[in-house]
Amino acid sequence: MVAVSSPGSSLDQRLRELDIRSPIDPEAASQWYAAPRLDSLAGKSGGFLGNKKANAEVLLKEIKELMDKQFELQEGVVVDKFIYSRPASDEIIESLASNCDFVITAVAD
Repeated sequence: MVAVSSPGSSLDQRLRELDIRSPIDPEAASQWYAAPRLDSLAGKSGGFLGNKKANAEVLLKEIKELMDKQFELQEGVVVDKFIYSRPASDEIIESLASNCDFVITAVAD
């Protein structure tokens, strides 16, 4: 998980000094939290979320195949967001959350 700077933090102050803008929407970031780390991926069900760009699909397919070999994954969910520049829909998020032990996403051109 990427650390998000909170307003008033030294990281936030340093970024302002360097005139660097965070790409993270603080309102959206405050709605989500990292899931607990899994002890192992062996036998787990994975979700693979693409962003509708051609190479994201290729990348996720390769990752899924490698993980299937290494971790003997259960059946998972492979899905694309509807629009690459927007968050996944609530339906997609709910499906991944209820059917998967972990999710890998790719943003590739």
